[in-house]
Amino acid sequence: MKQVKFFFMLMLLGSLSVLGYAVTKPNLSGTWKLDKDRSFSNPAGLDQIMTIAHNGEEVKLDAKVTVQGRETQVNETWTLDGQEHEFTPPNAAPGSTGKRKASWLAGDKGVLVIDESVIKTPNGEVKQRTTRKYSLAADGATLTVDYFIDRGEQSFESKRVFVKVK
Repeated sequence: MKQVKFFFMLMLLGSLSVLGYAVTKPNLSGTWKLDKDRSFSNPAGLDQIMTIAHNGEEVKLDAKVTVQGRETQVNETWTLDGQEHEFTPPNAAPGSTGKRKASWLAGDKGVLVIDESVIKTPNGEVKQRTTRKYSLAADGATLTVDYFIDRGEQSFESKRVFVKVK
């Protein structure tokens, strides 16, 4: 009987220790500035600063992206529910459409955003799939965004590393 009690006590302690090490979901909130030296495969002259407000399952991203002196604003909102939501692709021609799915990465180690877009161009419609993986470093001071873009017959990837400025 003592062995059974001892076994159950070990099981209880093991369960409690696992709960103590439970992973908390990262919060991407903050103002982030592009670290060009640690980023790669981006347009020449890229500069970016973004502000993220992350509250539970809702993420609001406002970014100023500058490429060779030309500035664009990006304003997006995602719900981390894994469901598909319609959106208008930023800076695309009128009539362009898109569907976005945002969810937590396995193990709640970051966020995955997948955009499926139909972009209107002078030469017709082009289908584009953009996958972004947001990973926050353990210290909370570095945010890495991996981009995977498939557009028409072209595919490429890039990495943008951001440092928290506030």
